[in-house]
Amino acid sequence: MFENLGGGEVLLIFLVILILFGPKKIPELATSLGKGLRKFREAKEGLEDQLKTAIKEPMEALQAAKSNFDMHVIAAADQVKETSKALEANVPGAQPSLPTPAQTIPNTPIP
Repeated sequence: MFENLGGGEVLLIFLVILILFGPKKIPELATSLGKGLRKFREAKEGLEDQLKTAIKEPMEALQAAKSNFDMHVIAAADQVKETSKALEANVPGAQPSLPTPAQTIPNTPIP
């Protein structure tokens, strides 16, 4: 924003500020500017902390729900495998209706 200012232009700006506010008022202005910047920085950090907390809690809940869902899917898959084996054992001479994972090729239809 100020990369095009030369030394003479900066000196002129400081001279105008000195003339407008006087030598006694400049330290007060600098102090209030510093305090304002500090408050702004503290408010920004507080907002960042709140956003991080607000994002962290739902992410933890989603991860817990995903692990719970995965556990239920694995349990259901085990039940399906057991039921399939039991049905195949009860029908003599029947071929398995569900191919085992070693028999399937990815991205091909299962007969």
